[in-house]
Amino acid sequence: MQKTVKVFLFAGQSNMVGADAHPERIDDFPLFKGAGAPQSDVRYTTLQLQKEGWGALRPFDAFGPELTFARLVKKHDSSPIAIIKSAIGGTTAAYDWNPDAPESGQKLYPRTLQLIREALAALDKQGIRYQFEAVVWHQGENDMLDRQINKAYTTNLRTIIQRLRADLKLPKLKWFLGEVSEKGIWGMDNRANLAILREQQDQLLASDPLLRWVPTSHLAFDVMNSGQPHYHFGTQGQLQLGEAFGAAYLKEIGKLPKSKERTFAKGLPIAKKGRIRLFVLAGQRNMEGEDAFVSELPAALAQPQNDVLFRYSLGGGVQNSKNGEPLGPVSALGNFGPELSLGAQLRKSLPASEGIALLKFTHSGAQGPDWLPQGSPESRRNLYPKFLAFLRDAHSDLTRQGYEPTWEGIFWHPGENDTYFTSYLKNYAGWMRSLMAQVRQDLEQPNLSWFVSEQHPKAIWKNMAALNTSLRELAETDKQLVIVKTEHLPHQRAHFGTQGTLLLGEALARAYQERRP
Repeated sequence: MQKTVKVFLFAGQSNMVGADAHPERIDDFPLFKGAGAPQSDVRYTTLQLQKEGWGALRPFDAFGPELTFARLVKKHDSSPIAIIKSAIGGTTAAYDWNPDAPESGQKLYPRTLQLIREALAALDKQGIRYQFEAVVWHQGENDMLDRQINKAYTTNLRTIIQRLRADLKLPKLKWFLGEVSEKGIWGMDNRANLAILREQQDQLLASDPLLRWVPTSHLAFDVMNSGQPHYHFGTQGQLQLGEAFGAAYLKEIGKLPKSKERTFAKGLPIAKKGRIRLFVLAGQRNMEGEDAFVSELPAALAQPQNDVLFRYSLGGGVQNSKNGEPLGPVSALGNFGPELSLGAQLRKSLPASEGIALLKFTHSGAQGPDWLPQGSPESRRNLYPKFLAFLRDAHSDLTRQGYEPTWEGIFWHPGENDTYFTSYLKNYAGWMRSLMAQVRQDLEQPNLSWFVSEQHPKAIWKNMAALNTSLRELAETDKQLVIVKTEHLPHQRAHFGTQGTLLLGEALARAYQERRP
């Protein structure tokens, strides 16, 4: 018996189009090798290919999240898939997607509705059973930028959603809304406007139980050759975006595989009342581990390190450990940070009778203002309260279990995005001074050491030398601040990459060992 085809509409603007996502680069990313091959078992049509009708899903000059969405969903759901895509860059919900099709817009709503009806009619003509499953939506950048319309986004998008449900006679049609990433340039020079957009989206999510939110600020996001954070996800980001949408859909239908929980089979590898040294890793892109791939790890570090405790909060809370677990690769994106080699080196150098715990709190999409203890006007992005709660919870949990945790140091890598934006660059050392002082005060550790690794001089980010100089000057006034040089480490275009990240972890371990009494 023929299975019912699940039909999805992918709609939005440039990041749904897939601007700056290059098919020839797909195989550069280990998790996605082969993802650019045509998927003959997935029907696909677009606004641009409307006259051609259905064809096989494949990338063209660019590609959006549809490729890896389909690839992931097929792994866990046996239903056949069909994707209708309608996306044009630079469009707004207020004008271009407005169902009333004003002359000032591109009339995308009626054009998309016609595309849907023609595509479904073609399936009817072939005798193919189908169900219209969901809308996958990524849009809002241009509405955000226009202060005459950005506070009407809730109303405008609600109108689109309600009209499409009515026109398709699908009152319970679900929508998956992708976040406009805070990691790109929008998250810096348009912080206030982006906050307005997010407030508008939150209002809509609260009012419609059939909407689902898909976070994206933790995903890879391209960097221009000028060192400016991009406007678009780029190749790797689009591949990850598709899987993020796919995972959200699989979760919705109860078919998302549960991640394997890693535990210590015989409890923590240290006697009760024993000392556990606590080491904190915090920061953004390189500390989270962008472009450092688990598939390229040496075998010894790819396995759990059962003599090192690991707790983590990644991507600003997108992925969290439930309890302490053995140190090892955990990122759902297939990345790792300097924690693996750091933990291995520390374990070799410290007494076996003492425990080691690494506490990793990172958000690769964050910028300096997000870490400020006093917060920023865009309060939803504030990380400090979450960071402090994460540290306190880890310490308290170990204490409750009968161990004696001691704070040993915080390893920090400065924010890459902060180097590009001049006002952030000028304030960065002052922000770090404030952050270090507040952490020491809140943890009641006035002499807590901070180990801050320099930005690599060969990185594409701007103003590397100026940032590093400001950190060295800060260290002259703070004897508990240790600057860790990185210029001798290998480095790729934007990030340390696999080998550089492993060596960064070893460099951080040496910095601690040299300072330890």
